[in-house]
Amino acid sequence: MGKKLLTLSGFCLFMLGFIQPAFAGRELHLVATNYPPFYADALPEQGGVAQVVKEAFKRQGYNASLKFYPFARAALLVKTGQADGIIGLWYRKEREQWAQYSAPIQPVQIVFYKRKDAPLSFSQLSELKPYTIGIGRGYANPPEIFAAGLTTEEGNSDEMNLKKLFLKRIDLVLIGHNLARYLIKKGPAEYNDAFEQVGQPIATEVFHLGVSLAVTDHQQLVTDFNQGLESMRSDGRLASILSQYPQVETTQAPVEKTRTEVHP
Repeated sequence: MGKKLLTLSGFCLFMLGFIQPAFAGRELHLVATNYPPFYADALPEQGGVAQVVKEAFKRQGYNASLKFYPFARAALLVKTGQADGIIGLWYRKEREQWAQYSAPIQPVQIVFYKRKDAPLSFSQLSELKPYTIGIGRGYANPPEIFAAGLTTEEGNSDEMNLKKLFLKRIDLVLIGHNLARYLIKKGPAEYNDAFEQVGQPIATEVFHLGVSLAVTDHQQLVTDFNQGLESMRSDGRLASILSQYPQVETTQAPVEKTRTEVHP
């Protein structure tokens, strides 16, 4: 009998060696705000940045699902622990109260867009005081915009801000470079030759995964994600996915420094 039990125990341990990886990490529920072409519900694989996050976790044994909400709603779900993390979080000190930041994933340049028929140019932000600038509601907009005393008008989405710019209800839109190109390409035909970037990028933000401090294993999740991300960086998979997002070639540094110094 003892020999049979020993044999059975050995068999169970042998089988456990095959089964264990499936349980190495729990199911993760992530959220994000539509921000094409980087991540959006309608994109293949939900976008390249979303693909990176899910693959990095998968390499560490987790299965991650992603749902999209307006930013304020997505942030609330993370703050309350109803979601494990949020994709694409830009660094702001105050957000450390409810999220732990991962290693950087992808930079995104923030630029101004105007109508092509508008004779508008600037070299300093203070020169934009006569104009109304469309910004995203709830976004972590560059603080220099407000420090310069510029007039802003919040919109529910970047699509809405571009529409308002087209209709001449605002003078400028503050928007991500790749996002603007995507929305113009996918928008109405009259958008094709209506807009252009004005000035140099004013900021370079960085996408992070923000893991909810309300979940008990947040530290382990960030550690595991960073390890998965680093393995993708080492074998070239990360560069392969993110190469689809070209950056603006600049002739000078952004008005606002890149936000990577706290979480390099």
